[in-house]
Amino acid sequence: MGKSKAIQLFYAFATMKKVLYIAYYWPPAGGIGIVRNMKFIKYCRQFGWEPVVYAPLNASYPIVDASTEKDFPENVAIIRRPIFEPYSFFNKLKGKAKTEKVKDVFLNKDSSHSLSHKLGIWLRANFFIPDARAFWIKPSIQYLKEYIKQNPVDAIISYGPPHSMHIIAMELQKEFDIPWISDWQDPWSEIDYFTKFPMTKMAEQKHLRLEKEVITKADKLVMVSKNWCKDLEKLSNRTVDYIPFGYDNDDFANIPAQHNPYFTISHFGTFGVDRNPNILWQALSELSTEITGFAAKLKLHIAGYVAHDVLEAIRTHGLQNNLDFKEQIPKSDLFKYYVSSSVQLVLINVPDEGIVYNNKGRIPAKLFECVRSLKPILVIGPEDGDVANIVAETKTGVTCNYTDVSKMKTIIKQWYSDWEQNIPSTNPVNIEQFSYEKLTQKFTALLDEISQ
Repeated sequence: MGKSKAIQLFYAFATMKKVLYIAYYWPPAGGIGIVRNMKFIKYCRQFGWEPVVYAPLNASYPIVDASTEKDFPENVAIIRRPIFEPYSFFNKLKGKAKTEKVKDVFLNKDSSHSLSHKLGIWLRANFFIPDARAFWIKPSIQYLKEYIKQNPVDAIISYGPPHSMHIIAMELQKEFDIPWISDWQDPWSEIDYFTKFPMTKMAEQKHLRLEKEVITKADKLVMVSKNWCKDLEKLSNRTVDYIPFGYDNDDFANIPAQHNPYFTISHFGTFGVDRNPNILWQALSELSTEITGFAAKLKLHIAGYVAHDVLEAIRTHGLQNNLDFKEQIPKSDLFKYYVSSSVQLVLINVPDEGIVYNNKGRIPAKLFECVRSLKPILVIGPEDGDVANIVAETKTGVTCNYTDVSKMKTIIKQWYSDWEQNIPSTNPVNIEQFSYEKLTQKFTALLDEISQ
């Protein structure tokens, strides 16, 4: 690099405003939760903001994937502090190894150690508020207060859940009057499993009080789906900005389009019992007997955490020989599998009876990577939900509800025919709005607005 170029870069960095980015999910975390964080940090310098990252040093991530570090730009300040999480205690209660990774307690049915399992959930619901990272709040506030005194920042972004990150940011805002954006991936009191937790009235009231304080005091609230924006607007009585998850064009660079020799229906990511698409397994089973050669050419490519009930349903419908299952694919390798798939499967949780649940607002973050893959997307969920609207507006797929087997079979038969002829099943439009570069521009525009 020439001397003049180095001087220009130094001047550019020196004159940028600084944003403190508080996030729990950070390398070596795997899964989709980390992606939004990394992509914002990757692109925010383009729009005049220099990031300073605050993240845990020794977090107990359910998925570990070192390949997520590839997007971290050079010379970004990152502060990592030790965190205490009670997962080893929960594992001991449940008769598991202390170091075993903790999955979401509602993704699978836990028939063994049921009493200790329930006790662990009860303790978590009533003593770790707002979440299991609660013990990181006070030491983080103390440390960051001293850090900011020596290293002032112009704004703060907190990313949650875990909602403990929002509380850390809120206390710093109180101390220094720094503009703050609270970025929500999921609701808090209106998340589906909130009412499943066996909380005492006191614990519930503490959740609601902390949530109310966060949504009242943040300078900006950001939510990832339009339906959930509306819910949070009702709760907060203020405007909530919609910035969804997205995709990064760089992730798909140099991956050639290819025609898979198998008709491959793919699902990558968490596959909990509440997403088990029995309608799909039934449709595929019936098509395997109705269409000559279909069974021999069908592949179900599934990777990630998968509930036992899902695998059992596949076996029950006679599809076990079509299953290609991997426990994990490194994020850096995932995109070639997107491109080689014939159909991308996106599932929306089936709501339990008797609980408050807005699954119309749930948008799996991987949806936008599926959109960018340019392969047809099969959504199983509400036909008037946010995901259904996105795939309809971008002409990237079709949504089928949880019970319409006839529609499901018609969709798959058409896409199977297209695959056999090697012709595209969709004609995507206006997908660039979901690139992380453009989404980061929207984020930094909010930073510019609150920091003037």
